[in-house]
Amino acid sequence: MSRPPFPGPPQTANRSTWRRPVLLFSLFLTAIAAALAVTAISATQLTERNTAQRLLAAATRSLLEVDRFVEGAWPVLERKAPEGAPITLVGFPIGLQIDPTLVEEGPESVSTEVVAATASLVYDDGFEVLADSPQAFRFLSRGAAFDGSVGRLTRGGHSIATIALIVTGMLAILLAMSVAAQARGLSRFAAPALAISVGAAVVWIAGSLLQSSLSGRAETTLDPFISDLWWIAVDALDILLRNSAIVALTAGALVGASGLAGLLLRTFDPVERA
Repeated sequence: MSRPPFPGPPQTANRSTWRRPVLLFSLFLTAIAAALAVTAISATQLTERNTAQRLLAAATRSLLEVDRFVEGAWPVLERKAPEGAPITLVGFPIGLQIDPTLVEEGPESVSTEVVAATASLVYDDGFEVLADSPQAFRFLSRGAAFDGSVGRLTRGGHSIATIALIVTGMLAILLAMSVAAQARGLSRFAAPALAISVGAAVVWIAGSLLQSSLSGRAETTLDPFISDLWWIAVDALDILLRNSAIVALTAGALVGASGLAGLLLRTFDPVERA
């Protein structure tokens, strides 16, 4: 009776059976995080662009209001200018005194001085000046002169932004290292390089998003968006596609460079060739 053939060493499970699901899950999480980051950044950029356009229009309206105010007060200014004393603008929301020599240069010079003095007061003293008169708040909030002190509202959020940035960076680096460790074909040099590159890119994206969202006061009402809804939608699609292309090209370049580095290292490393 012949003996059965020797079965040989026990077969071990292929490592790819557990590596592949983890790799796919890590890539899925990375794609979701990138999509959320691109969407958030695009929304922030759209809000900032629309707010800048509204500030420009509001500044134009405010300058026209100043011109109309100076034009209405011009007879009084001409009557008081020969006295040589500073002229107080009666009826203006903020108490300003005009140099009588400016009256000789014409209404345009007086309007320019009023706008410059108003912007200087609001920027230097902030809301303390505006709190003296509700009319001043209503008048100046429609113009760029008010824009100088808006950033004071967000000073308390920098500590929260710093903590969130640190936590986001740590999670991004850990996720990138997980993806790099599970990806097959990456060498000992390419895996850490990919982890550091992707982690730094995500940290930069998070930092840019936090900085842009905390640098000013974003508008939350939908009223100004209704009239230009179609143009805003086209603008939003353009920004979204451009940001997606930037992220995709950056990620492709990082992965391609890491793969090339791993290929070169395996080519010239005798241990890898063995």
